Amino acid sequence: MRAIIIDDEKNAIASLEMELKEITPEIEIIGTADSVKSGIELLKKKTPNILFLDIQLKDGLGFDILEDIASFGEFRVVFTTAYDQYAVNAFKHGAFDYLLKPIDPDDLQLTIDRIIKMDALKKTEFPIDQLDQIIQLTSKIGQEAKIALSTTEGVFLKKIASIIHIQADGNYTKFYFEGIKKSMLISRILKDFESILKDYGFVRVHFSHLINLNHLESYHPKDGGHVMMSNKSLLPVSVRKKSNLLEILRNRTQFPI
Repeated sequence: MRAIIIDDEKNAIASLEMELKEITPEIEIIGTADSVKSGIELLKKKTPNILFLDIQLKDGLGFDILEDIASFGEFRVVFTTAYDQYAVNAFKHGAFDYLLKPIDPDDLQLTIDRIIKMDALKKTEFPIDQLDQIIQLTSKIGQEAKIALSTTEGVFLKKIASIIHIQADGNYTKFYFEGIKKSMLISRILKDFESILKDYGFVRVHFSHLINLNHLESYHPKDGGHVMMSNKSLLPVSVRKKSNLLEILRNRTQFPI
């Protein structure tokens, strides 16, 4: 298991490294950084299994890193901070856990144990390449393409056209369907489904949101930008994703946007 630590306090990095070695010797620290800039550069070169991320850095917030890197969603984020007021925002940014400094070794142990258990659980589910094969198979057999979604209750085949939008929820993904109020929770990261559904009219508009353009009702540039979906959900559009979305919308209309 590989880990990266981003913290602007050298003592904090050294302390966490020491605690990780004592708790779980098999964790390999593949890199450290002390700022938003150096953290982004590091994560563009290396992808860990776990990212230990301080929230207040010398040149910005840890959240800024997650909104800038393309590999977000391929690793678990454990925020480490001395300030508890960022907890809600941290979990909105897909935090796996939130540890207050000074980090309690028992809390760190529980976090690592949860990660190990989740990894073991995922091994019992359908591999993502098998889900992709099922999509291809059902596309040939039926009138409409379907996606296989594996849950603890079984594997469900859902029409891709019925998916309104998909939302990252930590290390899980929530699916929202046409005509169904309750979402379906899948133990997979959003990026797995983005790669499968990109050819079916799905676009990433935010690090936490993947939308079906066929269910897009409107785009509004005010307040940072957001989209209205057919189920009346208002979803944010990130600055980095805005230009791509507008380009797609331009290609879908005869009039300039």
